[in-house]
Amino acid sequence: MFEAISRKQFQQSLVVGLLAGILAGMFGVGGGFLMVPLYVIWMGLDQRRSHATSLAGVLPIAVAGAIGYSTSGYVDWHAVAALLAGSIFGALYGVKLLSQVSLKFLQLGFAALLYLSAMRLIWSSAPHQLLEGAAAIVFLAIVGFFAGVMSGLFGVGGGIVMVPALIIASGMDSLTARGTSLAVIVGSAISGTIANLRKGNIDVEIALLTGAAGVPATFIGVYLSQQVPQRAALILFSFILIAIATQQARKVQLGSAEH
Repeated sequence: MFEAISRKQFQQSLVVGLLAGILAGMFGVGGGFLMVPLYVIWMGLDQRRSHATSLAGVLPIAVAGAIGYSTSGYVDWHAVAALLAGSIFGALYGVKLLSQVSLKFLQLGFAALLYLSAMRLIWSSAPHQLLEGAAAIVFLAIVGFFAGVMSGLFGVGGGIVMVPALIIASGMDSLTARGTSLAVIVGSAISGTIANLRKGNIDVEIALLTGAAGVPATFIGVYLSQQVPQRAALILFSFILIAIATQQARKVQLGSAEH
């Protein structure tokens, strides 16, 4: 089944999945923020194809993470429903944009998304309820749509958008925000992956290997998330995002210099 990839890519895919799974379980993201740069920088995949392949690899990891958090009661299913109302359609739109925007936009946009998410978490990670009732539902649907667009366009699952929003604007504690985010990512990843498969954007073998390796690692990440102090985990997550964003921006700068 995996004849289309080399032995080296086989091993690299497993390592990427293990790392992404642990971080996904710990921080409530799909793991795409790690998969995409590793696919591009380490495995040599095309940027666009990396985004699409990442989203497919995110799917089983998000399922495992959502199960891990829900068994401990850390998923708000009402928030999941509101977020999904926007994220499924957002993912479809993001996949459409993936084939239309420039490569440089994808690279810089991905880096900018990571920087903004990191700064937002460092600036304020205390739960705070800003909206209630119908306004809260509309807000979550909008957040879900934007997260879905990020999923389809950047292959990141959308957790780096949803987790800060759920903590800062919806008053959730960090663990519930992460579990809720992963449950939503399952829906948007299914939507985006189906669309990408129809367009032939995915390296299926790599996605399958990454996802398979990420599933058991995700449960390790979920366990670690409940052992590490929440504030420390969020700050650690922020610095991981900054490091990856800097690497991505440096890659764009080097590419521009060569031309």
